[in-house]
Amino acid sequence: MKYPDSDISIRDVQMVQLEILKELDRICRKYGITYQLFAGTLLGAIRHRGFIPWDDDIDVCMLRKDYEKFLRCCQSNLKSDYFLQYYETDDQSIIQFAKIRKNNTIFTNKMYQDTGMHNGVFIDVFPLDNVKPDTLMGKLHPYFFQVLYAIGSSRMKNKAIHAKNLFNRTIRMVFFFLLRIIPKKTTDTMIQQVLQMFNKEDTVFVNHLTNGVNKKRLEKYLREKSTFYDIISVDFEGHLFPAPKNFNEVLTRNFGDYMKLPPEEERKPHHGIIEVILA
Repeated sequence: MKYPDSDISIRDVQMVQLEILKELDRICRKYGITYQLFAGTLLGAIRHRGFIPWDDDIDVCMLRKDYEKFLRCCQSNLKSDYFLQYYETDDQSIIQFAKIRKNNTIFTNKMYQDTGMHNGVFIDVFPLDNVKPDTLMGKLHPYFFQVLYAIGSSRMKNKAIHAKNLFNRTIRMVFFFLLRIIPKKTTDTMIQQVLQMFNKEDTVFVNHLTNGVNKKRLEKYLREKSTFYDIISVDFEGHLFPAPKNFNEVLTRNFGDYMKLPPEEERKPHHGIIEVILA
């Protein structure tokens, strides 16, 4: 399967992403940082012993304290072939989780192509934050983030222009102009404070919030924090990487009957990539 107007295949991109994952794994092993394969990458490891054939990304997750340690360790240990991207290292990025990108490559979609942010081939590194879903404030918590993130992401004109309806487009365009006078660091700091509002408390659950939230996603990615460090090694493209020991429970929550393949018409990449250049 090749990308539109390109001789580059999804498999070509997957091999670059595997290379990036191995670099992340090297740093995590060196500094004792616990992470896991996550979401579709975990599904690929269990169902395919590697990538889902039509998937063109890699996802890993860490508890917030490991995630923050990983960001610090990358500053001096990430090989020069790669770039650690998050809101502090890339002034043009509105993303509230980290990506590791391969330098001298391009892998971009229409939304991000004109932002000026680093758009190389990437893997996603998601923090899992403490949540309290059974309390009133805990129920509001993810939606506080969602509102702030929608405002902050309006810095991207394409995000505002392509909002789902006229009302949202109008509101986002208002914020697009308003945010020109509000430093990006201000909105990033507010968003991070909201994400981590329960992280000084000993909560039962963690969740994946930084990539957007709705009721379905909140239910899919809710995890018991105490199970996170109970890890096994799984085969992914001929290499061993960490996965949750309770992967059956995790994947069932994420995908339902996860060993069943989706209909053939749904077996396609989902990032809307419009340009690919590999080094």
